[in-house]
Amino acid sequence: MLKRFLKEWVLLTFLPLYLILTFVLTFGTVSGESMEPTLYDGERLLVLKYPRWLTVWGILRSFPQHGQLLVLKAPADSEYAIEKGWFGLEHRPYMVKRLIGKPGDTLEIREGEVWLNGKKLPEPYASEARGADSLPEIKLKEDEYFVLGDNRATGSSVDSRYYGPVKFSDLAGPVVPLF
Repeated sequence: MLKRFLKEWVLLTFLPLYLILTFVLTFGTVSGESMEPTLYDGERLLVLKYPRWLTVWGILRSFPQHGQLLVLKAPADSEYAIEKGWFGLEHRPYMVKRLIGKPGDTLEIREGEVWLNGKKLPEPYASEARGADSLPEIKLKEDEYFVLGDNRATGSSVDSRYYGPVKFSDLAGPVVPLF
């Protein structure tokens, strides 16, 4: 009786929960100031994983979209990819950034202003203190996505300006701020 109960409990509770957290959605918390003034340190997020999986499976073609807030990891070969956590264990942390460029896009940063495909990108979400960062024109290749934090003050956001474009496999999904 107990064995059957435990088996059913695992199958009816933990398996669906695992599938939901892996393929549908999960929760997260903003850590740091890189997304201010849009998101603040400690703010809770809902991470929607299903758009990424539906894209992988060829069902959805609209993910990701320009301007979308995404949870992602820095490229694995980047010096920013590894972080030491509890007990000195290394891991690749997730971060929140805004998608600026997709494969085939050409972008440039001139004195803190982003130019996408030859046009200045209106960015009402970006911080006023944009710094004087510049980046020569780059054309994103297949499977390259350029992301930036909304806090553009010099040194406030480690993003594609530092570690370069990210790959689709490093994207977890779009986010919805909760509170």
